[in-house]
Amino acid sequence: MFQPNCLACQINSGAKAIPGGVVSENDHWLADHCIGPFGVGSFVVKTKVHRESLWELTADEANSLGPFLRIVSEAMVKALGAERVYLSMWVDKPPYHVHMVLQPRYPGRSEAFGAKGLWLQMIRSLRGKPDPRKAEESAKKVRDCLGGNTDSAGGRNTSKITLIGAGSVVFTRPANYRARAFL
Repeated sequence: MFQPNCLACQINSGAKAIPGGVVSENDHWLADHCIGPFGVGSFVVKTKVHRESLWELTADEANSLGPFLRIVSEAMVKALGAERVYLSMWVDKPPYHVHMVLQPRYPGRSEAFGAKGLWLQMIRSLRGKPDPRKAEESAKKVRDCLGGNTDSAGGRNTSKITLIGAGSVVFTRPANYRARAFL
């Protein structure tokens, strides 16, 4: 179901571009760089189908969420050097669309005087939205870590990642797919 006044639905459909385009997806979930004030390297994980609440998820959507969050957060640690990855869900403004934000916390005290948790989130929110070029760079690093092959135009080839004990997640974008990104 598509809601035309829903930002997440607009992004999922390609009507609104996101820096770096899609970094990962499965049959039910999609991840791309966050355009909100959560810092460079923060990613949004959202349902492909418009869902307003967690209790509206199908069994397949719910079952695939944990493995998908694991894949994306692990890639953030490996590709971006994050020390921790925070998970938050704030769906407070209509039209509602289930989405979570994965936010990296980097080692040391270089960012926000070593702030952690809620304090780090508050400081990042005061800084505003991330620079689109830096967001695009982060998205490429995470996508590459996940095994997504990209060409110079931002296309994404099909790749496969296997989770031990959790089956497989197959990214099914065709080789000629063009990631949604700022031009």
